[in-house]
Amino acid sequence: MLQPTRATLEHAVRGRVAALPGVEFVNGCDVTGLVSTGGRVTGARFVRRAGGGAEEVVEGDLVVDALGRSGRSIEWVSRLGFARPPEERIQVGIRYASCFMRTPPDALAPEQGILVGPVPGRTRAMAFMACEGDRWLLTVAGMAGDHPPTEPDALMAYLDTIAPPDVREVIGKSERLSDVVTHTFPASLRRRYEKLRAYPDGLLVFADGLCSFNPVYGQGMTVASLEAEALRTCLEGGDRGLAGRFYRAAAKVIEPAWQLSAAGDLALPEIKGPRSLATRLINRYVARLHRVGATDVAVADAFWRVAGYLDPTPALLRPKVALRVFTR
Repeated sequence: MLQPTRATLEHAVRGRVAALPGVEFVNGCDVTGLVSTGGRVTGARFVRRAGGGAEEVVEGDLVVDALGRSGRSIEWVSRLGFARPPEERIQVGIRYASCFMRTPPDALAPEQGILVGPVPGRTRAMAFMACEGDRWLLTVAGMAGDHPPTEPDALMAYLDTIAPPDVREVIGKSERLSDVVTHTFPASLRRRYEKLRAYPDGLLVFADGLCSFNPVYGQGMTVASLEAEALRTCLEGGDRGLAGRFYRAAAKVIEPAWQLSAAGDLALPEIKGPRSLATRLINRYVARLHRVGATDVAVADAFWRVAGYLDPTPALLRPKVALRVFTR
């Protein structure tokens, strides 16, 4: 695994994008609305924060809303007379508390990361991951409103209820390098644009604007990159019916990740949401797969390949995997 911090990863991606011909970054701006002609989006309005507030316009053959789950294009498009997309929402009520630490030399070698997930009856989780700069990132999380404290001593007491004893001992001997910062994520949200009958030409909603996952599963940027590949394929077919073709292609990319993350959340009775028969069956199978995978490398590898998007979800049901899950 590569385990860079978000800042390092985004710095590398930004450098690659900046090197592309025809790319220009306009920094320090807020997008204030869309420009449209005859129902087609032809650009976006923005203001420079340091420029006195005068509105400017950038025109485009295609405008992509990558503003995230809080993107306002839903409101802007509704003013053009288009319907809002149906939504699916799972109230996970999760909050993260994180800080950088430096462990004693080789204290956890050869391990490079420890993950402890929530389970029914305990909605707490933790991650302790090595990253660049000879640092480890400690993240403690609580779901369904059982949120970790931010005061360091209280956070360590909270950690006592989650961490394996040997890991907790190393964390206790480690040096904290930063303040404890938090991130709150109220709900996983999927907007079903593919179910709309009409879309404004010239505009596409992208990434977290389409679907934002519980971050504990680490799927958001992977799915966004796969959406980018789907968009590239759709653009190769021209711009006729582009929005409909893209949203249908994006839905196929999103579906496996949404099924895994939604089912994982709903495996906890503390999380409210509809539990279909399929969801219940998936959760029973995956729970058994985890128990077997704790000592069966082939089963564990099959799970991680699906979780990492190297294999499709049905790979977990292949006969050679299912046989081991059901007989061991």
